[in-house]
Amino acid sequence: MVEQNSLNTLNNETLPLHELMARILVAEETSSRQILPFMGTMQWLNDYLTPQSFADFVNAILRGIGQAIFVNNPLSGLLILVAILLQSPWMALMALLGVIASTLTAIALKINPDVIRNGIFGFQGTLVGLALATFGSLANGNGAWNPLWAIAVIILAALTTVLMNTFGVWFTTHFKVSILGIPFHIVTQVFLYLVLLIPQPYFHWGFGIFSVSASASRTLDWLKILASFPISFSQVFFVSNLNLAILVFLAVALCTPIGVGVGLLGCLASAIAALVMGIDPEKIYTGFWGFNSVLTAIAIGGMFYAPNFRSILIAGFSVLICTLCTQLLGLIFSPLGIPFLALPFCLVTIACFLVVQHSLPSLVPVALYTITSPEEHRLRYLTAKDVISNFRRQLESAIQGTHHRFLFHTADSSLKGNLRYIFDAIDQDHNETLSVQEFVTHLHKANATISEAELAYLFSRMDIDNSGEIDFEEFGELMLRYRRLMSKYQEFITYFLPIDTDEDESISIEEMNVALSSVGECPLSQDEIIFLQTKTGGNPLSWHRFIEVLLVC
Repeated sequence: MVEQNSLNTLNNETLPLHELMARILVAEETSSRQILPFMGTMQWLNDYLTPQSFADFVNAILRGIGQAIFVNNPLSGLLILVAILLQSPWMALMALLGVIASTLTAIALKINPDVIRNGIFGFQGTLVGLALATFGSLANGNGAWNPLWAIAVIILAALTTVLMNTFGVWFTTHFKVSILGIPFHIVTQVFLYLVLLIPQPYFHWGFGIFSVSASASRTLDWLKILASFPISFSQVFFVSNLNLAILVFLAVALCTPIGVGVGLLGCLASAIAALVMGIDPEKIYTGFWGFNSVLTAIAIGGMFYAPNFRSILIAGFSVLICTLCTQLLGLIFSPLGIPFLALPFCLVTIACFLVVQHSLPSLVPVALYTITSPEEHRLRYLTAKDVISNFRRQLESAIQGTHHRFLFHTADSSLKGNLRYIFDAIDQDHNETLSVQEFVTHLHKANATISEAELAYLFSRMDIDNSGEIDFEEFGELMLRYRRLMSKYQEFITYFLPIDTDEDESISIEEMNVALSSVGECPLSQDEIIFLQTKTGGNPLSWHRFIEVLLVC
């Protein structure tokens, strides 16, 4: 009855067949749409702004500030800049000089504009400016409002872009892992060390605050430990005030709530590890001990891997290693008198990525050039899990000779009514099956050009039970599979990119097993392998053939 009502409604509206087909096959809205337009990565703003305009440049600057903590959102970057400004106008000025210098250098080098506008080069300069402003303003330092220090920031920030575009490209190409903040550390730590090593009257900075010795027994202030969690986020930007830390925390949450959650888990694990190791509680309270762990947790648990149980578990383990690394690097760098900054995070994250890459290939990384936010990565993972799990069910049914109509049988009555209208419009003799000639007539009316060979191939693919005719359930199942797959096609393909390790644009049995294992499915059985090889005629399973199998298996 509902199907008939739906048909009547459609007839009353007298929708042309091609318009109704477009409406039914249009990509469904995915859950990646944010509740508010200024949440997430705001990629719509990149699309809206005129490339290389002043507004586009400001957008890149603000994104560059936020990218220091994996936040690709200009509004988040603005909030973080405000927090820095309220702590120290000099720090804010130096951060701006750094991000502008590194971004302009990237523009001058004609680097990919999309990479520039997403702040990938800007965050290195931001950190250079913040670091020099902070250490130059400490006791015995002469960096506060000193134009020489500002000039140093401009030069060093520009140098980070050069390093990223040379050494960074080489590193990423050879090891398939991001170089993270290594360029920032190279230029900043070398500069600070040379200032200490070479006698000169121009640059003096404060030091002696970088020891990480264990503490005597003290009464712990658990409220301060709790407060250290947001401060650990803000210490990425050298901000130590609790109120301003909350502003930074909210800025991160605005872009990625999942990132905030994973970062908090990193704070908790780091605090527990530090207490067990007997670290001075003051270093926990100030966030000095936690900011490396925040970065490590977000990187492993949401940015370079989609957030799921395994990636978050590995992120927690990496945080513990990061805590030990912080202790070790503190012992190494303290005699030198220079800070280790976020080096524990960089070293542990890169090492973890390389180890997982070789020892746990079923934990599929996010392709570096498709990194956006943990929420988007989670969506891709869930999409792949849904598509691959359904593919497995379809494969098992096809081998058993039972062609289940999974989607058709679970579709609501209204959607079935729409499908019935399309089917009846093509079924000219009303015998409840579609013939090749009826398809020819329909395609002719739709002004669609297709060769006889292509039509025969299309018809044979749609005829799932090989009866020579297409019944309503076969037609409806294929339309619904197509609709579901196309609505999530980009997310699914993007998830699959790192699985094609040899980049031959085809899926080997080993790569298919990696894909299955990554979403909790068992490897292909021998029967399934033989079935797929039969379906492809013994040819490699290209992406197009794989999509075809997903649709008609």
